[in-house]
Order: sequence, then C-alpha cells, then structure tokens
Amino acid sequence: MKHKKQAFEQIERTVEWNEVRGNTPDTLNYQLEIDMLQEELDEFKLAVEQNDKVAMFDALLDLDFVRIGTLGKMQIDPYAQVDGYEAVLRANESKSSTKNSAGKITKPADFVGPEPELQKILLNRSSK
Repeated sequence: MKHKKQAFEQIERTVEWNEVRGNTPDTLNYQLEIDMLQEELDEFKLAVEQNDKVAMFDALLDLDFVRIGTLGKMQIDPYAQVDGYEAVLRANESKSSTKNSAGKITKPADFVGPEPELQKILLNRSSK
C-alpha cells in the first residue's frame, strides 16, 4: 500500500504542477497533448537508436508526466488514475505468456479488457 500512496502523491503533484501553470480542463487541447506525447516517443526512439539508457529512461518518464497531466486536464482525479492503472494491470495479468511473431503477448480467447472496470471507475469518481 505504501507504493500505491506514493503513486497517488506523484500523480497529485503532477496535476498540481499543471494547474499552477494554467494547464487546466478549460485549456485542454487534444492535439497539443498528442504532439507532446509524440515528442517524447520520438525522443525515446532516438535514445534507443543511440543506445542511451539515461535518455531512454528520461523519455519514458516524460511520457508518464505528459500522460498524467493530460488525464488531470481531462478531470480524471489521481485516485481514479491509480485505480485505472490497477484495472489495466489486472487485465494484462490475465493474458497468457504466448507471444505473436512480433514478440507481443497475445490475448486469450476469453480475455476481458479493462474497459468495463474503467467505466465504473469514471462513473464512481465523477459522482464524488
């Protein structure tokens, strides 16, 4: 539970960082969010090409920072973000360890994605 509390606090700090700088739900621009995520993906790709582990680490953490900020601007609170990540994690844990030809883990025929649980989280959190 300590790590869950720590994750919540990091998300809360990221959302607050955005709010202090005027990045709020009324300023949400999805194209800008996509562009920022793409910039970090491009930085990750370059870091991989250069075999620069520090730059890879930085780019992936920056992706998280933008992702968390975007969710905050979408008014998805830190608790919902942590609960949502847990729902995705549980769904992924139900996958097999079989990989396709590209190396991606495959979904079993009876796989249930996290969407129903994510919907419940959004409905429950928006009513609070």
